[in-house]
Amino acid sequence: MSGNGNTKPVPRSILIFGAAGHIGRPLAEFLHKEAPRIKLRLASSRPARLDDLRRDFPNAEAVHADYFDLPSLESATQGIEGVFVTTTGGTDEQPAMANLVAALEKAGTAVHVLRVVGLQPEANPRRIPQSLRDGRLGLPVQHPIAKRILDESDLPVTYLNIGATMMDNLFQMKEGLRRERKLVWHDRLIPFIDPRDIAEIAGRLFLSDNHRHIGQFHTVNNGHDLMRFSDVAEIMSEVLGEKITHDGTKEGFFHTYQQLGPVREFLWEFFEYEKENEVVWARNDFAERTLGRKPLTLREWLQEHAQLLLA
Repeated sequence: MSGNGNTKPVPRSILIFGAAGHIGRPLAEFLHKEAPRIKLRLASSRPARLDDLRRDFPNAEAVHADYFDLPSLESATQGIEGVFVTTTGGTDEQPAMANLVAALEKAGTAVHVLRVVGLQPEANPRRIPQSLRDGRLGLPVQHPIAKRILDESDLPVTYLNIGATMMDNLFQMKEGLRRERKLVWHDRLIPFIDPRDIAEIAGRLFLSDNHRHIGQFHTVNNGHDLMRFSDVAEIMSEVLGEKITHDGTKEGFFHTYQQLGPVREFLWEFFEYEKENEVVWARNDFAERTLGRKPLTLREWLQEHAQLLLA
């Protein structure tokens, strides 16, 4: 990642939002192992998780930080040079990112801000159905809002765009697998990536001295798996040694995920929207180049987690 003329300082301190989550935690683990000299400040919006973070990362500082509570952000960002930013579905990005920008500008110490987004590259927002614009999760419209606010700031931001579905999302489909050996999910075409690889990519970007990453929008997937969920069921059958069927119908989806309530309708419409634009997806080697190795394949992930999926 280095070369002649690189001028980006490696952060001496890094604040990780969502540090108890499936990207934030492995990022903290990677940085602690790879660069123990870096001071880590681990943030969670759930105070109950702070004790767990303090127990698991005794050499780091665990703090409560809420995107909608400016004083907590000002406290969390004080003196910090690197910032890892991720938000959950349903976050109102306008006030959240406006608050974060205000806090970071007040601190005045950031040398690298890494923001995770999930967008179809170059998507025209006018193509987004109104029902998705008004939906609770707001995925297609909220992340562009976040990008616009950060773009308009003078902060040194890199966007890590997850152009894939995260492999651990398959845990959400456990019930059908366990009960009927059936993978129930929309048969959309999508690349895949392990969130642990995303975490390491983020860590290596922080540790890079290449200033050319600042301002860039990096779309990332594992460069190998671009498939439909009916294809995933076939790989599952091979890995698990028993037949896994696939149900991609709306009726099957609504029946299996009754506990999601009204969110089911939004998710199905979101999947239909992605299906209408699926030709945009393409494998790329950004993850491999950044990691210096092949990212985990879906087959390897399934081999690792086979028992958990069926337990």
